[in-house]
Amino acid sequence: MNKYGSYIQKLMTLVLDKEQDEFVQQMAWDELKRLGEDVSEFLMKHSKDDSVEKEKTEKILLQEEQDGKKKENENKRVPGE
Repeated sequence: MNKYGSYIQKLMTLVLDKEQDEFVQQMAWDELKRLGEDVSEFLMKHSKDDSVEKEKTEKILLQEEQDGKKKENENKRVPGE
């Protein structure tokens, strides 16, 4: 649990501490949920959208494949046809 930082660790402890008031546990729970949502939102906002790059790569690969087939067909032709 050390990797979460002291604030989050304290909130987790409050949630699990059966001696705490239910109100305090609920507030800690709600804060953890809010933090989780904030982190998720941050990750979504700053994640790299690679769909455009993927499309470009696919187009390049298709073009290379077509170019390779054209060269194959050119090499198969008999001179004088």
